[in-house]
Formats: sequence, C-alpha cells, structure tokens
Amino acid sequence: MKHLVLLFIFIGALSSAYSQTPKELYKTARGFLMQGDLDNAVVSYNALLKIDPDNIDALNDYCYVLILNKDYTKAIELGKQLIAKPDANEQSYQTFGMAYKGKAAYKEAEELYKQGLKKFPESGVLYNEFGELYAMQNKLSDAILQWEAGIKADPNYSSNYYNATMYYSKVKEDLFWVIQYGEIFINIESYSAHTALIKVKLFDAYKKVFSGDQLDKLVTNPNNTAFQKAWYNNISTASSVTKAIVTAETLGALRTRFILSWFYNKQNETTPFYLFDHFHYLIKEGLFDAYNQWVFGETASAEDYQLWANTHTKEQSFFKVYQQNKLYRQPAGEYYK
Repeated sequence: MKHLVLLFIFIGALSSAYSQTPKELYKTARGFLMQGDLDNAVVSYNALLKIDPDNIDALNDYCYVLILNKDYTKAIELGKQLIAKPDANEQSYQTFGMAYKGKAAYKEAEELYKQGLKKFPESGVLYNEFGELYAMQNKLSDAILQWEAGIKADPNYSSNYYNATMYYSKVKEDLFWVIQYGEIFINIESYSAHTALIKVKLFDAYKKVFSGDQLDKLVTNPNNTAFQKAWYNNISTASSVTKAIVTAETLGALRTRFILSWFYNKQNETTPFYLFDHFHYLIKEGLFDAYNQWVFGETASAEDYQLWANTHTKEQSFFKVYQQNKLYRQPAGEYYK
C-alpha cells in the first residue's frame, strides 16, 4: 500500500513539474527534507532532476537524502558525478565526504578532502570535516592540524573553534587556547546545543589558570608566543581579584581590568584581536557585566545567576537585544597560534 501511495505521489509530482519552475520544485523538495519526510523528498528531487538534471543544489540535497537513508553506495556514485561537475561547490565535497565516512571508506574520504581543499583552500567546512575524519580514526594530532588550518583560513566558521576547544580541553591541555577559542565559539554560535558545554569548558579553564601556582608557571613558560606572553602578563597584573575564589563576578572584574590594561598599553594595536575589541566595546556601552554573566553566570552558580538576573533585568534585556541584532565577525589575519 505504501508503495502504491508513493507511486501516486511520484506521478503527481511529475505532472506538477510541468506547471512549476525548477525554483518552485526545489523549494517543495527542500521543504520535505527539512521536515524529515524523506520518502516525499526522494520523489520530489527525482521529479525536479528529470527536468533540471544539472541542478547542483538539488543534487547535493539528494545525495544527503541518500546518506540519511544509509544508502551509502548510491550516495557515493552520485558524489562522484557531483564533484565532476564544473559548478561543484563546497557542499558537494562535504556531502560526498559524509557518504565515504558512512561507509568507513576513510582513505577515499581523505583523498576527497585534499582534492576539495585544493579547489576551495579557504573552506572552513572542509577543514572541519577533514579534522573530524581523522578524529573518527583516533588520529587526533592530525585532526587538530586541520581544525587549526580551518580557523586560520575561515575565521567565522564556528565548528573548527568548537572542535579545537574540545581538543585543547580534553586531549592536550592548553588553557590559553581553550579560553580564546571557546569564547570566540560562543560569540559566533551563541544559541546551540554546544554553547552551554563550551561555557563549562571556559569556566573550568579559568579556574585551572588560577589554581595554586599555575598562573606563575604559565606566565614563565618559554614556549609562549608573543600573544600568549602579552595575555598572561596582563592577566597576571589583574589577577588579585581572583586570588581567593573564581566566580562570575570575580571573572568580570578580572576581565574588565585586563581589557583596560590591554588598551592602555596599546596592545590592541600591536596584536589586534577582535574578541578583545568586542569586550572593550561592551565595557564602554555598559553591557559587559551582562555579557560576562551570560558567559559564566549559570555555570558558576545557578542560584547566584538567578539572583543577579532578578536584580539586573534592564541590563540583561539590553544585552539580549544587542546580542540578537549584532552579528559577531572574527576578522581574517588575526591568527596567532
């Protein structure tokens, strides 16, 4: 019965194809895909591709539908056709790579990503997918190289920051980059399933920095880059407010002092870093306290955060409006790893 229903749908889709433009047909097919209605998505994409067989967006989507249906063999066949087309795009390589991953064809996927990055050398998404391919094989030292390359090449693609933050927090502890990459991530991707997790990683990293004599060791580490030296020196100067305990409030005071010192010493000119420009702007606009509570409040203490929120409704409201209307953009060329 199901097959009969699908047959009637397919016939109807073919009939309507003559009265709909490819753009309209694509919108219909895409709608089914977004709703998770894969059966109707397959029917609709087939109807569209019969009248517009070179529609690269439809081909990309159809390949993805095949992957969702775990038909990896057919998806790989389509993927090979996809990347052979002159208008193959980043999504073509990304989707094709997912098909190889689904079939655990890791060697083929690696060659595919190398080929894709030759064509799209600034593709954050392909660097991220390449890194995740290595991570699937537990080749984490290779994975982080790809995520770092993605951050450098495409500084506003959030997933590379997420994966790098997780790597530096779990695999190779590097508190400095957990703090920088983690906070960039939550500004680019402020409302996702990963945001709360990275906030925890950020708070834990700050607690470790100010645990025992850790900060003294970090300040004098001979392997620090110039950027790290400047950050640690400024943080050390401002650190008296966190010596006793690390809370959202003490971190707010620390970070305010840090930014004022950073700009007073004109390190924003010698080492421009937009994240710190962002902090400086929020301080000037009276929004930094609300921002700092958004980053650390609930993680540090849900009870204290609720108390703060209840007594700072205006500041919280102003910050939410700002955050929802201001797109955070990390400029290219500010890579200091």
